[in-house]
Amino acid sequence: MSPVAERFGDSVRLTVNTEQSDSPVIELSVAELRNLLAGAERDLADFLTLAADWASRHLPGHCAPVTAALARVLDLPAPAIPSEV
Repeated sequence: MSPVAERFGDSVRLTVNTEQSDSPVIELSVAELRNLLAGAERDLADFLTLAADWASRHLPGHCAPVTAALARVLDLPAPAIPSEV
């Protein structure tokens, strides 16, 4: 599989697999792509916050390393970890 993103002025073309002639293609404006990516990043950050909260309640002894590992995988800064009681 060989995905490709190409920019043409104010437009972006995303091709799922350039090795396939009938591969799905998405075309959108650069501004729309930026908005979609920003939304995805917000959603991932929200997920990470929820996961950290869950880990603090269900895995209190492992909350920090679990949250740090998720943050690394998502390439996001780790959220503040709630104090363990």
